[in-house]
Amino acid sequence: MVPHAPYDAIVLGGGPAGSAVGRLLSAWGYSILILDAPAPRSRGLAESLPPSTQKLLAQIGVLDAVERAGFFRATGNTVWWGSGDRRVETFQAPGAREAMGYQIHRPDFDRVLLENARDAGADVRADAKVKDVRFDSDRSVAVDYDDGELGRRTAAGRFVLDCTGRAGLVGRRFQRSEPGYRTCALVGVWKKAGGWDLPDETHTIVETYDEGWMWSVPVSRDTRHVGAMVDRASSTVAGGRELELVYRAETAKATNLGRLLDGATLDRVWTCDASLYSSAQYAGPQFLLIGDAASFIDPLSSFGVKKALASAWLGAVAVHTCLTDAGRKDVALDFFSNWEREVYAKHLGRSREFAREAQARHPHAFWASRAATTDAGDVSEMDVARDPDVVAAFERFKQASSVHLTLADHVRFEPRPVIRDREIVLENAFVDQAGLETRPTSERSKTRPTSTLRFMGNVDLVKLADIACRHTDVPDVFEDYCRTCAPVPLPSVVGGLSVLVAKGILHERV
Repeated sequence: MVPHAPYDAIVLGGGPAGSAVGRLLSAWGYSILILDAPAPRSRGLAESLPPSTQKLLAQIGVLDAVERAGFFRATGNTVWWGSGDRRVETFQAPGAREAMGYQIHRPDFDRVLLENARDAGADVRADAKVKDVRFDSDRSVAVDYDDGELGRRTAAGRFVLDCTGRAGLVGRRFQRSEPGYRTCALVGVWKKAGGWDLPDETHTIVETYDEGWMWSVPVSRDTRHVGAMVDRASSTVAGGRELELVYRAETAKATNLGRLLDGATLDRVWTCDASLYSSAQYAGPQFLLIGDAASFIDPLSSFGVKKALASAWLGAVAVHTCLTDAGRKDVALDFFSNWEREVYAKHLGRSREFAREAQARHPHAFWASRAATTDAGDVSEMDVARDPDVVAAFERFKQASSVHLTLADHVRFEPRPVIRDREIVLENAFVDQAGLETRPTSERSKTRPTSTLRFMGNVDLVKLADIACRHTDVPDVFEDYCRTCAPVPLPSVVGGLSVLVAKGILHERV
């Protein structure tokens, strides 16, 4: 029998995802228990956070704390990808702190976020080992755990949020490995007195070679983590040789990074699984899989921590919606699940593009398996933006001194979920049947009868259409939209108008 539920949610794991979702829900007035069993500090990875993470950190309420922690700041990346030529990628507005990324040591970063969750009111157990998770119909969930010297305990809650990463205490039953992406990371910590001989010592460095790729992330001026990403099933890794010898042999294969390590001292080496996976299910009536417990994206993206934070923020919104209005529970959980699927698919597509680029220079099985072609999946915003009709409309709007737009008579709406403040609500979206009429009847029957349009490039298309019909000048449309909705770049508004015209939702009056 599951005991009475004193907690609104029990969070398993105190990493970025667990701390962030726990902090948000606690700050919003919910009773939250966070059960954390941190990994050994000696195995803590260095990771890169792009500048865009700052907005997310602010949304979660931890940006000031992260700034005070004094993490090493980064201005960009130096890359040898599928080429012997160096490519320097500098973040925009060089020198501005808001345009700089963070080079973090995960144990230190995780501690900052977990302390903030505790300060927000979360009940944090920092040495708790979860033993069992038990569900009772759709009403409550119980978690058995060892709480250090306090011994075996049981907690109950209305939701359990799995933020335990690859371990997936709840999520492992749903995990689906990505074929062709069985990857092992060999990681070493290197020190070089006096710093590194680099044009910019703050940069993340990435280099491909025949059998894998390597990365290097600095955590200070004299210390860098260097990882070799190799096939998990390779005979070199599985051959039983001493790990340090295997690792040094891999670093020697990367010409530029190998040269960089000359004269440096290797402090320690360890290995960890870096294989990609998604989930067959991301949420249920009593649980959500958040961050790496839901899916693991390619470390090449440097978006792993950012994705975990975004997943935590959306997970908090979904839980808040469920606890506020039980009638929207299914809508909220479906919205969260669809977001997780789309993010994983987007990053997987980008990984395959990078793999194909590398394979052109490195014709090896490592790259061939990762570059394999699969179904294209759903149409992305980028696909829509590249549509010839959208491009043509965009060019017309750029040149036009005035616009005369009206809503097409055939336009229909369907309710679709959107985020408003801290809740997921249903609002009208345009029904988009563009292209379906040209398909054979046999194909139409296999496809959803309609798709919908609501947002493009962070522009609310429904509100933009209404505003556009009330003005005859693009600048007036732009100003009214930014004043009524939210500030966005002018090209985003023009792009939104172009999509609405290309899809036949708005007509241009002569």
